[in-house]
Amino acid sequence: METILVAGVETLVGANLAACLAGSFRVVGLCSNAEISIAGCEIHVVDSCDQESARQWTAWARPHQIVYCGAAARSTWQHDDLPTPHDVNAARIWPRLVSEFDCRLTLISSDAVLTGPWMFHTEESDGFCSSAAARTIRKIEEDTWQLCPDALIVRTNAFGWSPNAADPGWIESTLEALQQGGAGPYDFLRHATPILATDLAAILVQAWFAELKGEYHIAGAERINPERFVERLADEFDLPAPSSPSFDSLGELPSGFGRGESSLHTGKIRRALDIAMPTIAEGLQKLHEQQHNGSRDRLSAPAVAVHEKVA
Repeated sequence: METILVAGVETLVGANLAACLAGSFRVVGLCSNAEISIAGCEIHVVDSCDQESARQWTAWARPHQIVYCGAAARSTWQHDDLPTPHDVNAARIWPRLVSEFDCRLTLISSDAVLTGPWMFHTEESDGFCSSAAARTIRKIEEDTWQLCPDALIVRTNAFGWSPNAADPGWIESTLEALQQGGAGPYDFLRHATPILATDLAAILVQAWFAELKGEYHIAGAERINPERFVERLADEFDLPAPSSPSFDSLGELPSGFGRGESSLHTGKIRRALDIAMPTIAEGLQKLHEQQHNGSRDRLSAPAVAVHEKVA
């Protein structure tokens, strides 16, 4: 059985990816949060910026594939934390280990490096956001290219269930607000092409089997803003609609990290794998089903190995 090492398994993308892969691969997750446990996965706590610890765990796991889900993997819809130079140093660790251990590398990156007024950015788009956070993520991408030319770099914007019950994510918090009737207003200016994290995981597996490398945009089929997304989320879960903004016109173009137009064009990955991207309706329906079919419970189930620090 092939081994997948997920560095950053505490992130939404990392956790959902690990949970999806556990049935078909041996999954080893490295995280900085001792509260994380995922059914069928071996979870270990490690300093995210400790090169030697990362090397020891990689030597122990002997992975076929390393998936790095660092600061760039966090959706700007769900997190206010901004990437910092510390994250650049942490990201450099993994491409440096690939050649030593003869494995592949996938970097999960962000759609928020791009901005409007252009819509549906291709991989060749030069409509980059000028914010410090966006420049930091671009630096992470560039360093990964230089250190590991065969890496797969995926820009995306994923939504899904949080892996930490003690720290509810954006979906959980939004559903709670909707249930209480006090949700909103939500941003109607920024636009993206969000994809359910488990749908992203399934496409990543296909990309690995196809031995894809280079930069790919993996996103949903529809462009949407948070306000409209939450309206459709409420409809799917049969909850009251959120409050609407008190104004409906745009005085000036939105600016800032993840605040503008970051929708992604997915033609390259669709052609490479001969697939269609999921719609918002399909993603939300699956999200709803995961609440009842056991998929969500896998993110808080007992792990195979106890949490521990590397010696």
